[in-house]
Amino acid sequence: MAVSAAFLLIMIAGLCSAVEAAPVNPAVSSLAAPVSIAGEWKIAIGDDANYAAPGFNDAAWDTVNLPGNLMTRVLATAAGLARTEGIIWLRKTIRIDRDLPKEDLGLVLGRIGNADETYFNGIRIGATGEFPPASHSMWNHPRYYTVSREFVRYGADNVIAVRVSYYLFGEVLGDMAITNMKDWKAKRDMGKFLLIDLCYFVIGMGLTLLFITAFFFIRRPASQEYLFYCLQLLCGLIMVMELCTYWDLYGSLLNRFKILAFGWAAVNVVYPIFLHRIYDLKRKKIEIALWIYLALVVLFAVIFVDTANLRFNGIIMIVVTYLIGPYNISCHISALRRKHPYAKPFSFFGIVIVIAAIHDGVLYLMKFIGADLNMFGSWFQYMIFQYAAAGLYVGTALVLVVRYAKIMDDIEDLNTSLENFVIENALLNERLGEKDGSQKRGPYPVISDMAEEKIQKVINYIHENYTFDISREGLAATVDVHPDSLGKLFKSVTSKKLGDYINELRVKDAAKRLVETDDNVISIAFSVGFDSLRTFNRVFPKFMNMTPEKYRKEFKKS
Repeated sequence: MAVSAAFLLIMIAGLCSAVEAAPVNPAVSSLAAPVSIAGEWKIAIGDDANYAAPGFNDAAWDTVNLPGNLMTRVLATAAGLARTEGIIWLRKTIRIDRDLPKEDLGLVLGRIGNADETYFNGIRIGATGEFPPASHSMWNHPRYYTVSREFVRYGADNVIAVRVSYYLFGEVLGDMAITNMKDWKAKRDMGKFLLIDLCYFVIGMGLTLLFITAFFFIRRPASQEYLFYCLQLLCGLIMVMELCTYWDLYGSLLNRFKILAFGWAAVNVVYPIFLHRIYDLKRKKIEIALWIYLALVVLFAVIFVDTANLRFNGIIMIVVTYLIGPYNISCHISALRRKHPYAKPFSFFGIVIVIAAIHDGVLYLMKFIGADLNMFGSWFQYMIFQYAAAGLYVGTALVLVVRYAKIMDDIEDLNTSLENFVIENALLNERLGEKDGSQKRGPYPVISDMAEEKIQKVINYIHENYTFDISREGLAATVDVHPDSLGKLFKSVTSKKLGDYINELRVKDAAKRLVETDDNVISIAFSVGFDSLRTFNRVFPKFMNMTPEKYRKEFKKS
């Protein structure tokens, strides 16, 4: 099935990739705008140091349209399907006008899989990645090289020669041009930012969320959605690192492909299980099947896969993994139909990441079978999983935060209800225990007129500012009295404690607002000066003999 699909895609690629070739030897007469060097290039399979020399005769070489796939020539040979790695040389002759300003030039070669060494008139001007035996692929890094003015032959032909190391796939993708240094720097900075720097930003975002989610999981180990989100982040980071890594982290390209295959398969296994936890889907048989699939991928990668059969096994693995994508989308659709509370905020990000994974899966499949990625246009030359992953991280974190906030709200509501129950029972017991409604008060000492005047200033200040934060120390300072003395004087004049006096004003104001407005209780509590809903619920019944909710219910009607 996979082999048939491979040959079918190759045939489609051949039919769709017939484009008009650019001139073989373009002339560079002005660099006011980038001069394209895309089109026909000479190509040869094999390695020879003489291929870099500008005087080398490449007339017998085949031609290839670039940007495009380099493996077409390899796979067309008798042993092509069995050839996984090797060297390809590319050559392009361009004529540079003698009247062009004598300044450094910028060379843009797109993204080359897997490594390259680039020469201009036989002089090595740059390299990216590593060649065998210590092979290291930097296939997604754009190539930007500087051509010194000393290397340029003005008024004559100039030769660009590129030595390319391929492993499983080889290609040149993206813009190919000669530019002035200003345009070259702008293209280099933008290309590096979009293709490499953003990947590291996504990795940083993923690691941050990984630590936060791991903390939640440690605090709430029964919530398995946190565990599977952590696993999902780890597997996603493997896939994003494949696009941007500068370092050889794997030891060999074979190990790199195996780890990439594991990461891709693991994401497709952990993600639907995560959806089961988020959407409360009980699908144990499907989860068992997913774990078996991941175990088989690991088993084959460790025991059976080698360089000779890597291409075939990679195609089989990609085709099988495709089947999980539609199932993931069906989980989101099912949750939307059931109107699950988390479906709306999360399903958009979830479906986008699935589509991105399918898109990138198609690209990897085309690379494995040697099809031309240009046949679907430039948009299909770029991996997009890393950008969708950023959206998924944000969307998933949003859902988990909403879940946590909802749990905290439920706890707060439970505490408030419990507190109201305790207060109402206390009031009931107080009423039952009262024998009369009056309370005897003892005589209070006589105070001076000056003290009464100071207390009156305090009372006036309280009436004007009770909705704000008022402290005993602040009030005492306004009338130049010690805070302890102020409390005693205030009670002597008003027969009330200072705090009770302030709270009574606040409660009366709140009671009025409860009846005359539709504002929620917590807004009213804060607006009259209370620092928390809990304090308000505790103080209100002391003056109104009922909770705020009951007060509103009884007096709102009238």
